[in-house]
Amino acid sequence: MDLSAYKKKILIACSMIEDEINAAFNHFEIRDIEIWWQERGHHNDPDKLREVIQAEIRRAEEAGADLIMLGYGLCGNGAVGWHTEKAILAMPRFDDCVNMMLCTGNRDRRNYLKAGHMYLTGGWSKDEGALLDMFQSYLAKYGKRKADKLMKKMLDSYTSVTVIDTGCYEMEPVIAYADECAERFCLERHIVPGGNEVMQKLITGSWDDDIIIKKPGSSVIEEEFNFEGEAVTKNSQLMRMTI
Repeated sequence: MDLSAYKKKILIACSMIEDEINAAFNHFEIRDIEIWWQERGHHNDPDKLREVIQAEIRRAEEAGADLIMLGYGLCGNGAVGWHTEKAILAMPRFDDCVNMMLCTGNRDRRNYLKAGHMYLTGGWSKDEGALLDMFQSYLAKYGKRKADKLMKKMLDSYTSVTVIDTGCYEMEPVIAYADECAERFCLERHIVPGGNEVMQKLITGSWDDDIIIKKPGSSVIEEEFNFEGEAVTKNSQLMRMTI
């Protein structure tokens, strides 16, 4: 798709993936797409996310956008119902940003998350809901004994804090953060390769099956995120770093 055909292009994106989006923009030297950054915390409340982003879509159309791209996935069904009146809408066909960043080549399955792994990126390590910040919040509110108990219960099904290397941020501080989490909460620490190809496809117009394209008046539906007959993963918005 030749994006130069569109007069005004706006990307509405979660600040959680700011590193990856900025890396893609810099790599391709993109200067003709406006980025409207959105608050990180919206992913914690899919209903609020749906409402906020729909309002931003409406505002983008009022600003004259004829192509609106979204830096979001299904996000716990928060994306269901998003629509435009006049503009083309394009977004990744992934459950969430973590699944998107774990896809390092041609997509061959629905879910790239592994059980027991709590995934961490540069963006997720800065989130106020990240592990160490959460622990400090519990510590201040309840004291160490109850804070330890709450964290143990929360992390009962996890064995590893796993850093995704997308190549878009400095790894050293994120690995240090992961090491501290692993030591404090008795987890293993792993590093897995990631990628930024999906975001690159979105912003350059190299749209394939990884990108959902909606015509004006057509709403995003849950089934569009299915892959080769697989069912939608209802719990994809698990605790992230991802938590």
